[in-house]
Amino acid sequence: MNRKPEIPIILLAAAACLACGVLAAIMRPLWLGLAFGLAALLALLGALLSLRALRRDVRTAMDDIFLENTSASAQIMNSIGIPALLFDSEGRILWGNAAFHDIYRGKDITKLVPGLETRFPTQAQPFEINGRNFQMMSVPVQRENPNARRLVFQYWIDRTEALHYSRLYEEQMPTVALIYVDNYDELNADQQFHRNAVLAEVERLVSEFVTGIEGTYRRYENARFFVVFEAKRIAELEKQRFSLLDAVRGIETGTEQQVTLSIAVGVENRIAQADESARQGMELALGRGGDQAVVKRGTQYAFYGGKRQVATTKQSRVKARLFAKALRQLMEGADQVFVMGHRYPDMDCIGAALGLMRCAMGVGCKPYLVLDEPNTTIDGAIDTMRSNKLYHDSIRTPEQVVQMLRPGSVLIIVDTQRESSVLDPELYERAGKTVIIDHHRRSVDSLQNPTLNYLEAGASSTCEMVTEVLQYFDDHLRPTAFECSALLAGITMDTKRFAFNTGARTFEAAGYLRKGGADNNLVKLMYQDDMQTFRDRTRVVETALVMEHGIAISTCPADVVNGSLIAAQAADALLSIKGIEASFVLADMGDTVMISGRSLGDINVQIILERIGGGGHLTVAGAQLHGTTMDAAVAKLTESIQTYLKEVGT
Repeated sequence: MNRKPEIPIILLAAAACLACGVLAAIMRPLWLGLAFGLAALLALLGALLSLRALRRDVRTAMDDIFLENTSASAQIMNSIGIPALLFDSEGRILWGNAAFHDIYRGKDITKLVPGLETRFPTQAQPFEINGRNFQMMSVPVQRENPNARRLVFQYWIDRTEALHYSRLYEEQMPTVALIYVDNYDELNADQQFHRNAVLAEVERLVSEFVTGIEGTYRRYENARFFVVFEAKRIAELEKQRFSLLDAVRGIETGTEQQVTLSIAVGVENRIAQADESARQGMELALGRGGDQAVVKRGTQYAFYGGKRQVATTKQSRVKARLFAKALRQLMEGADQVFVMGHRYPDMDCIGAALGLMRCAMGVGCKPYLVLDEPNTTIDGAIDTMRSNKLYHDSIRTPEQVVQMLRPGSVLIIVDTQRESSVLDPELYERAGKTVIIDHHRRSVDSLQNPTLNYLEAGASSTCEMVTEVLQYFDDHLRPTAFECSALLAGITMDTKRFAFNTGARTFEAAGYLRKGGADNNLVKLMYQDDMQTFRDRTRVVETALVMEHGIAISTCPADVVNGSLIAAQAADALLSIKGIEASFVLADMGDTVMISGRSLGDINVQIILERIGGGGHLTVAGAQLHGTTMDAAVAKLTESIQTYLKEVGT
């Protein structure tokens, strides 16, 4: 109804006046024309007066309507049970209905809702008061006067009951858990294993565990259980840190081994998705060495257990043989093989790469080592490669490899499985066929969907794994003396000269390499430091601070050139000092702070560094913190150490 009826009337009167004026000008006698003109002016004046009266009557009628509607609106707003109020830009409450005054009778909204932005409040904002949950809906009031103070109309939707039923639904949501005896094959291989008695005792403990959380379970296969329980019990299990893990270790097995479990819980809003998450969590738990619980919520993981126990060696010669056969078939169908490791590669990375390059040469495939910048740890091996006609043209940068990749190319990742630490993650995404060989415990950010995957958390090093692959790859394959020396150097480095994480398979691999021509003098030369490196390492050891429980923390000086190398060497050196059980050394690499962690075995450095984005083994681990300062990195590491010590009750 935006039409204005006075406009046509004014136009009609103006037209009549104009017509009378024309007639007055042409009519004779003159007095008659003047009479017509006067009549036209009087008609125009009458029209204007009539229009004025019409406007007044319309305004009066509209005011009556608005007054009646305002009164009705006020009655309605006061009678409904939804709290509503009107406040200005300073938070002063100008009006509130009865439902609002039942909650609050003050005059300042900011005292009721601290932090509320009164000029431009959030359109929908949750708020809790007196045990009730509301959704505050704010609507700015449009004022005709631009200089008038800003007003906001707000009404509160009570969501207390809805949230109650939502929480009830979440708490009663069926949750899936998987429980595996993860070292069953190792136990069963021992003739002294009390199989039936152990399985019966495991099932009894699982039954008590499930009964305690009011769930149900079914056993399938020999030592695997499928459990369903309500989601509200998860918090209780996490608080107890899955005590079932400790309970089963007390079972008498008849062997020197203890029973260990892996538990995976999938938390989702659908039972099928929970089952899939539980299976993914179990794969991760087993890849990390077992003897732990994993809770998977969406893309987030929480780990429990595995604090002190060294992961059982679960390598299988059958697995190594099958992988070697599959790798050979893959290489035989390839035109090029590229081997890439992690950032700041070490001898375990380079030695494993050389062993795999020998495999590729054995089937007539051209191999390449992907390397960006060498460091003093691998300088000796790289210089030898460049002076050897077999390898002098085999080193390529990631940028060069991008141009060389073809559909038939194979990319092998060694000594890492983490997307955050691999030399060039984009290169992995571009490659059509990929292989991962690594001895570290599986991490949350593992590279996905490789063509072949060979992970052994129980192996001492990647070089040990590759040495076994060499033995099964081809009966006539013979690595050169330099390749054997590089592989032995990698094993020696990761085991700290065979002092940590070694087993019978480690020494068997070393024996094979010695028979193949590995030169101890050459291995020793690969470990030789220059005088400056030795001095820098000594400075770091000298300035270390020893915390409680024998944990040492030190930082590399800003003027150290090879910070990552010095950090790793200093962390190793600190463990040779009496009273130190674990060591952490930090190095500032520009926009990244690198952390090297080492332990004698009682303190799990992998768990500590995993909390801040790192990973590795119980005794050897590392982390890279991007976009942070050294002081912030030390504080973050210290907090993670304190959390770990509190959890294990040390």
